[in-house]
Amino acid sequence: MSQLNKTTDQTALVNADKPGITTIFFDMGATLARIAPGWEGVYQQVFQKAGYKLPLGEVEKAISDSWAIVADQDETTAYVNTLEGNRAWQREVEERVMERLNIHPTVREDIFWKIIQGFEDPATYQLYPDVLSTLEAVKQAGYRLAIISNWSWHLPELCESLGLTPYFEQIITSARVGYAKPHPRIYEYALEELMVAPVQAVHIGDSYRADVVGASRLGIQPLWLRRPGEAPLYTDGMPEFAPVQPKIIEGLSEVVSYLGINV
Repeated sequence: MSQLNKTTDQTALVNADKPGITTIFFDMGATLARIAPGWEGVYQQVFQKAGYKLPLGEVEKAISDSWAIVADQDETTAYVNTLEGNRAWQREVEERVMERLNIHPTVREDIFWKIIQGFEDPATYQLYPDVLSTLEAVKQAGYRLAIISNWSWHLPELCESLGLTPYFEQIITSARVGYAKPHPRIYEYALEELMVAPVQAVHIGDSYRADVVGASRLGIQPLWLRRPGEAPLYTDGMPEFAPVQPKIIEGLSEVVSYLGINV
C-alpha cells in the first residue's frame, strides 16, 4: 500500500524530537469529552422520568454488564454500517440493560428513544479542560489529527456541536466503518483515509484493550490516557501479563511535552 507513505507539506513543521510521527489519532469518550452526568446519570434521568426509581448500584451494574458484552464482541465482529444497522445494534444493547433492570416490556420502546436522545444531545457532553489547548498546540506544530472512536452514527454532528471539527481531518466512528476498536479494520481504515503508515502515527485513548492493544497490533504507537478519578465504563485495566507496556499519560497536555513541542 504505497499510498500510505505519502505526506503533506504540513509535516515539514513537525518537531524533530519525534521525526517519524506525523499523525495523532484520538479516542473520543473519556479522552476528548466526558458525559457530564456520567453514563449512569443519563440512564437514571430517563428511568426516573418513566417512573422507575432504581438504586444507582443496580443501574451501574446493568450498564457495565451490557457493555462488557459489547467489548468482547468488538474484537472480531463486523457491524452493519448504516444508520438503521446502528439503531438495531443500539436497541440490542439497551434491551440488555432494561432486561437486567426489569423494565416492563410495554414501556421499553419509549425508554429506548429517550436514552438515544440523551446520548445524542450535545449538552450531555463536556470537553476536558486540556483538550482545546492541546489540539491547538499539536495542530500548530504541523501534526495531522483524526478521531477514531467506538461511537454511534452521529459522532461527526456531535463533534461539530462541541467545536472539535476544525481540528480534525477525519472523524471516524465505528458505526460508519462497521468495525470497532480493537478490531484491526477500523485502524486500517483510518490509516488508508489519511494515507499514513502505522509507524507515523500515535493513538491516544483510555481503553487498554481497544486503544492500546488495538493500535499496537497495527504498529501504531499507543499512549494510554489514565485521567485521575475517571472510572471506565467496564473493567478495562492492564492484565498482569500484558501484551503491550504502553506509555501512560494522565492528561492530554502531556502529549505536547512528549512530542517535544515548544509552546
